[in-house]
Amino acid sequence: MSTKQTILEVDGMSCSSCVRHVESALRALEGIRGITVDLPKGKVVVEHDDASPLDAMLGALGDAGYDARAATG
Repeated sequence: MSTKQTILEVDGMSCSSCVRHVESALRALEGIRGITVDLPKGKVVVEHDDASPLDAMLGALGDAGYDARAATG
């Protein structure tokens, strides 16, 4: 399986505790290979395989209390 990279914009992250919550929510999904959170920019880079589609990532973050969307441009 090939590894993909998805960049998410996540609203509501304000501290290191938020970073841990975001990481935990995403790590619970199948196929997540790596997570890099840029707290000041509100962006999360997710390395994943096909087993973890964008909808699952957005849903997991929504369930954790964060508004997220795929980054544009």
